Amino acid sequence: MSDVSHVFQYGASESNGRSMGYEEKLQQSPGTGPEEYGAVPPQRSESGFDTLPDDSSGGWLTTRLVILAVTIILLGTAAGLVGALVLPKTYGARAEVLYATGQGQQGGGDPLKQDRQLSTQLVYLQSRAVLGPIAQKQGRDFKDLTKDVSVSVLDNSDVIQVEAHGGTKLAAMQTLQAIMDGYMTLIGQPTGVSRNLSTQLADAHANTTQLQTQVQQLTTAVVAGTATQVALNDARTQLTASQDLEKAIQGRIDQIKLTGQDGPDAQLLTPPYSMSDAVFPQPLIAAGTGALVGLIVAGGVVAMGARRRTRP
Repeated sequence: MSDVSHVFQYGASESNGRSMGYEEKLQQSPGTGPEEYGAVPPQRSESGFDTLPDDSSGGWLTTRLVILAVTIILLGTAAGLVGALVLPKTYGARAEVLYATGQGQQGGGDPLKQDRQLSTQLVYLQSRAVLGPIAQKQGRDFKDLTKDVSVSVLDNSDVIQVEAHGGTKLAAMQTLQAIMDGYMTLIGQPTGVSRNLSTQLADAHANTTQLQTQVQQLTTAVVAGTATQVALNDARTQLTASQDLEKAIQGRIDQIKLTGQDGPDAQLLTPPYSMSDAVFPQPLIAAGTGALVGLIVAGGVVAMGARRRTRP
């Protein structure tokens, strides 16, 4: 009995020692004491702002870059407007010419050939034949004058638009009027065929007039007995032949004019007129150009600022 009781006493004391040791460990561990047993642990905040670092300096830098970019764009726009107001103005005058080819008058023809004829007229309007006398009269260089003259064909039409520029509205108008006068004079000259027929008609008419005078003289001479009837009849035959030739040539000329084979026909569709606004510089275009330049510069500044911000 003594041995059994000794065993139970030893086990009880060992168990008590273990429980006391565990309680001591609980007391030594923070947050695990008996007074905190069963306590709810603190909840973590779900808001992302609690974990993000302070970025107030970066936000201020971004705001400054935006303000700087807007300022640069506005300055570029203002510079364009100021330039448009300060730079010397160039004024313009316009006129329109209706150019009808021979094939167009017949209601048909080769479109490619008509286009070539229109292109030829564009070159003709800016050639020395038209602009040379004007440049000489104005005391200007021919190449300098060609820079102030522009010609173009309006879309899907036979209308040629002519535009001249000058330092004043009066100067532009005078230059354009001289161009149109010179062009219409030269384009109105007959072609080679027409000139040849006109020459033949003039010669035939002169011969007819001479034969008419000769017939009258021979008629008087036959009555007076100083000329024979044979000579009078021969002169009358020549007169009839000359009149027939004159009629044939005139008929040929009329036929050429009717069919339009005498060459292209040009007429002034819109007389020269001054344009209300200056052609250069234009405020809206100048402002847009300045804004575009400012946008490019602002983009470069923002890119450099962003690069510095992200640099470690």
